[in-house]
Amino acid sequence: MDWLANFIVKHRVKIGVVFGIALIISFLLMPKVKVNYDLSEYITDDEPAKHALTTVREEFGMQGFAQLMLNDVTLIEAKNVKDKIAAVDGVDMVLWLDDECDVYQPIAFISEDLLKDYYKDGSALMDILFEEDEYSTKTDAAIGEIRKIIPENSDLIGSAVDNKEARDAIKTEVAFIMAILVPIVIVILMLTTTSWFSPILFMAVIGLSIFLNMGSNVIFDNVSFITYSIVAALQLAVSMDYSVFMLHQFEEEKKTGKSLEEAMVNTIKKSSLSILSSAMTTIAGFLALSFMSFGIGKDMGFVFAKGILLSLLCVIFVMPYLILKFDKQIQKTSHKPLLPSFEKFAIVLQKLRYVIVAVILICIIPAYVAQRNNEFLYGASSFSGGEGSAIYASEQEIIKKFGRNNMLVLLVPRGDYVSEKQLADDLEDMRVVKKVQTLVNSVPEGMPDSFVPQSAYEKFRTKNYTRYLIYVRTSEESELAFEVLDELNEVIGRYYSDYELTGVTPITRDIKNAIESDYNVVNLVSLFAVMVILFFTFRSLLLPILLIAVIEIGVFINMAVPYFMGTSLMFLCYMIVSCIQLGATIDYAILMTNNYLINREKYDKKKAVIEAIKHTTPAVLTSGSILFMASFLLKTCSSVHAVSVMGSLIERGTLLSVVLVLALLPPLLCWFDKAIEKSIIRKKE
Repeated sequence: MDWLANFIVKHRVKIGVVFGIALIISFLLMPKVKVNYDLSEYITDDEPAKHALTTVREEFGMQGFAQLMLNDVTLIEAKNVKDKIAAVDGVDMVLWLDDECDVYQPIAFISEDLLKDYYKDGSALMDILFEEDEYSTKTDAAIGEIRKIIPENSDLIGSAVDNKEARDAIKTEVAFIMAILVPIVIVILMLTTTSWFSPILFMAVIGLSIFLNMGSNVIFDNVSFITYSIVAALQLAVSMDYSVFMLHQFEEEKKTGKSLEEAMVNTIKKSSLSILSSAMTTIAGFLALSFMSFGIGKDMGFVFAKGILLSLLCVIFVMPYLILKFDKQIQKTSHKPLLPSFEKFAIVLQKLRYVIVAVILICIIPAYVAQRNNEFLYGASSFSGGEGSAIYASEQEIIKKFGRNNMLVLLVPRGDYVSEKQLADDLEDMRVVKKVQTLVNSVPEGMPDSFVPQSAYEKFRTKNYTRYLIYVRTSEESELAFEVLDELNEVIGRYYSDYELTGVTPITRDIKNAIESDYNVVNLVSLFAVMVILFFTFRSLLLPILLIAVIEIGVFINMAVPYFMGTSLMFLCYMIVSCIQLGATIDYAILMTNNYLINREKYDKKKAVIEAIKHTTPAVLTSGSILFMASFLLKTCSSVHAVSVMGSLIERGTLLSVVLVLALLPPLLCWFDKAIEKSIIRKKE
């Protein structure tokens, strides 16, 4: 490290210029980074529903879907609104009661079976299909026009609406969250460091790394909206420690009487390995996600790992330049430590160690069992419009009046019109099927293709396939929905051996199958990678096991909370946050262990534990507070349900990790003191 440290100090200005140019380039590249809102893009092409989706796009183009409930309207008023919506640019068709009967006749003459699906208690329910998919700007604009047409008390839901809401929200929420988080972090750092000015330097370095990460995302085809929403806040929270540690080491080196440049060379040599070890455990946790077959894991894993790596590089190469340049300002604004001594706190924890460990041991087995038995959600429908949102409220209103309405798309080989008709009849006879839209039941029976209006023909037939739109009375994701999917496959299989069936439910089942098989792989990879890094850090076989066990207990308890609260949990969030909690908070355990081993050389094990808690608590509280606040803001400020849930899980996970590192790890280090000593592989002199 000697040559690197000397190089950095000697050429610090040139290095600063290089990073400044990189920052300008990143600003120019950031608008070119594409954000992907389509989770189906991350499913492998050989999954049945994904293959069917590709075929639908090739044959008919992919259409966005929305559902509209007009409230307090007559049949005639609803018809007028429908006609206006159908004329909106980007809308392909609007399906409603007037497609089945004459709505200008007295309502008493209309069949109850028809009315129950389209008009009830003054409310009219319509299905809207757009010309393009729910991710297109044309569909976005069409939804905007529809909102201008419909009364304010209307309820508009569906995948196209979900995606527009998510896009509109994310554009503003990421900047809003960071605008709140940055001053909060600065205040935390001012209270927990010994200079009013140094937090500005810390934020400058981490801010540089965040912008470099955002701009360099252009190397990917796109980044998922989930990644884009949380990466900046978590990168700031997780990597802030690196800068703090370097400045603290520099202050210690200056006390030896060395010149500023000599002190900085020594600082880089002594701090780089510790910072690298801390960063590598975090990177390992994120990179484990890239082993998922569900592609969003690679998306998140690579972007997060790249962000931490850039934070590491910025701290090692840029922070020395800023510290040396602004050393006078740091000294002029120095102040006494504002945090109290944590010696009494350490003594209390030491006295309560048996009670604390007993309570935690009692919790471990129930927590482990509970977190494995959560009610999990897997599909895109669970990622937006969560409870408390306007979309969720509208969805509940529609379900209350008309029940559930889940649309599936079926393609069968064109040509056998008798089978097409029989299949349509059999599908409509199914108890859970609300309605079926296809060519054979949309035109008079026996009408030749040449007599069918071109607009109707193109909606349901190509030279290769006939399309069915099947509406079932289930949610998009539930055990019942998956059972109905099996029933549909059985009925369709009586007529066709080669067909394509897709929709939110089939896509969700593909995601479920992919993610469930991913969990064990990702978990084992993250544990193994972190364990290897810890082994080389401490040169011990036992310490990695103890440290990982402490953090994993926190993961189990964190993920058990939804089970005991009786709430469902997105499986993808469960996987991702498990890796994040391990990778981001294992640093707390590393710091506690380092302090214990250092103090163990001077004191007996009980005194070493007290000193370790005393010296570790301020750093852990600082880092934990920043990660906690970042997660809290994601939870409270994001209208995207998946982001809010992740924020909640990371927030609780951070708190648990802090408590366990301060309360559980020290007694374990003390009790396993002799075993730890024997397990350390000493370097040969």
